[in-house]
Amino acid sequence: MVDVVRHDRNSPANLVPGLEATEPLAVAGAPARRRVLIVGAGARGRDIARELTAHSSKQYHVVGFVDDDASLPRLNGLPVLGGFDDVLEVAETQAADEIILAYTPNWQEELIKRVMGRSNGSTLGIKVLPGFYDAMVSDCHIERVQDIPLVRLTGNGRSRLFMATKRSFDILFSVIMLILCAPVIVLTAAVVKLTSRGTAFYCQERVGRSGRVFRIYKLRTMVRDAERATGPVLAQEYDRRITTIGRILRKTRIDEIPQFWNVLRGEMSIVGPRPERPEFAEEFTLRIPGYAQRLNVRPGITGLAQVYGDYLTSVYHKLRYDWIYMHRMSFWQEVRILLMTVVVVLTRAGT
Repeated sequence: MVDVVRHDRNSPANLVPGLEATEPLAVAGAPARRRVLIVGAGARGRDIARELTAHSSKQYHVVGFVDDDASLPRLNGLPVLGGFDDVLEVAETQAADEIILAYTPNWQEELIKRVMGRSNGSTLGIKVLPGFYDAMVSDCHIERVQDIPLVRLTGNGRSRLFMATKRSFDILFSVIMLILCAPVIVLTAAVVKLTSRGTAFYCQERVGRSGRVFRIYKLRTMVRDAERATGPVLAQEYDRRITTIGRILRKTRIDEIPQFWNVLRGEMSIVGPRPERPEFAEEFTLRIPGYAQRLNVRPGITGLAQVYGDYLTSVYHKLRYDWIYMHRMSFWQEVRILLMTVVVVLTRAGT
């Protein structure tokens, strides 16, 4: 049976057709890779292909694309194997194990972008009459208008009771964690101070709910004045500015513990989108449709992007995790993310 995974895309297809996938189905003595057919050869389909092809685990082999537009050159030799109507035949011919849907009709995508880009976009509701596909993949809340079932795509469906419960839990959990972790904070601060020049704690401006700027507190993991020569920069792999102790703190997430003080102050929540620096938040808001929607909730110490992605996951993918979280906020999702965070910390994953 072919597994179907859905993603969206931004632009029309841009590859030329090809006849066959070039890689054999399996290599003797090596673990079989899952053969993937991507429906939609636009920007998002191409991004998916790049990531699957470049992934170090090599668990997937992209056999090609299916799209009705084959006007532009191939991506790394991957062909367009047929049109949208041919997807099942192509999947069978290519012995595909999975189909990834990277296609959404342009007018639907454009409508959502325009709504999410409005300053009051969160108050404008969009609902859709679910078809067979939507009913299969959606676990969103169903709203009834007369006898018609509709799925809400936008708008704030969070109740006051839920938000009050979430805030109460944030306060209680933060107090407990600060008390229990006080010895760890003191000991770690001393080690940081003794092993590198500079203060033990690090304060940095971040953007919170409704665009309010606050100062986040962390144990320092980089050398003093790390950005003096470069100015604000995003995290990088193998960053030389990170100290030896800092790498350990990041892997164990101990450097994040002081942020429970930000939670107590009401600037953050335990679970939510990670707060971004003002310089990057302004850039992403202008460049990425829907990015500003993250500011409708308190930023969090942990979140979906932190337990499913890793430290260097792109801002685009992190934003998708944030959208999923905000659209499906519930008490049980909060608990699930917290439990997954414990697993990530214990296994030192995502670093």
